[in-house]
Amino acid sequence: MVESEWSVIFRAYQVADYGPVAALWTRINRELAPPEMRELFEQYITTAINGELRHLQGVFAEAKRNDFWVVQADKGVVGTFGIESRSEDSTELRRMYLDRDFRSRGIAQRMLQRAEARAREFGFSKMILSTAEVQKAAIVFYGKNGYQLVRTELANTMSTKTVGAGLTRFHFEKLL
Repeated sequence: MVESEWSVIFRAYQVADYGPVAALWTRINRELAPPEMRELFEQYITTAINGELRHLQGVFAEAKRNDFWVVQADKGVVGTFGIESRSEDSTELRRMYLDRDFRSRGIAQRMLQRAEARAREFGFSKMILSTAEVQKAAIVFYGKNGYQLVRTELANTMSTKTVGAGLTRFHFEKLL
């Protein structure tokens, strides 16, 4: 199925999006899982859904200078992304996921631009983010968009942000 980049809309997350977003996060994390880490990724999916998605509207409340969007196409929710305040001047790009069928069409670029614009509206001067070594396309994408690698770490402990298991995480930042 061929979709133009304009066939998607970005809108605020709603409670009714819970099921489609959970399915998207599950699908994408399963795609990322190396064969030897499938069981760990399944645990991570459960951790992310129970630890964050169930509380998404509280975590990403606008009153906290946070925001969260879904990317919707004719076939339903095909992406998510959000920003979460980290300090007076910095916000973190979170949960930037896009369904495989919608990649390489400029949609991720538009998602990032929307997040950066909203961050500036909230008064942030810096966007930070992290991604794992299994997300090779994301590492390249952020570099091409002016994000500078500021540190790497071995993530040994599972959290709502990482599988752990010794995967390398790359931390980036960009002045807005």
